[in-house]
Amino acid sequence: MARVTRQSLLRGISGKLGPLVVRQVGDQTIVQASEGPGPRAPRSPAQQAHLDRVYQAQRYAKAQIQDPVAKARYATGIDQRRTSAYTVAVADYLNPPVITALATGHYHGQLNDAILITATDDFAVVAVHVSLYAPTGTLLEAGPAALQPDGRWRYLAQTTQLALPGLRIEAEAHDHPGNVARHIQVL
Repeated sequence: MARVTRQSLLRGISGKLGPLVVRQVGDQTIVQASEGPGPRAPRSPAQQAHLDRVYQAQRYAKAQIQDPVAKARYATGIDQRRTSAYTVAVADYLNPPVITALATGHYHGQLNDAILITATDDFAVVAVHVSLYAPTGTLLEAGPAALQPDGRWRYLAQTTQLALPGLRIEAEAHDHPGNVARHIQVL
């Protein structure tokens, strides 16, 4: 550490100058060698998993931008926060869809009874799939739901189920990158 005299050109300056750090302490100017970066602490498993996921999102977005159709699709999501199709694709990869409601009020175990699913995503939900399971866990029926004009998805029962108590309904919402949201409801 060196102290600078009153007549120095460094008087009043502070900050890093190459390998030196200049500081003002009271009425003195102190010059010392800057310390190199210390050893980096190892990343936690959660930090590494997050970095890996961001890397995969970047790879996904780069691939989408190479496809003119996918790039045009993601360009429709550009807004003030997401300023390019690339950033929209990264965000879509990182944010899975969410199923906010599974309405079974119109389902009574009869053929063509409706189950309504409300699913959202930061970009788009592309498919919803519904499965019905017996209380024993046996798959009774499964199939895709259809998007309705009000934005909800509707699944029409394909069979008649006599034993409703304990019937398990599982809904899955999918987005473009393949993220899946699951919601389970037991009657």
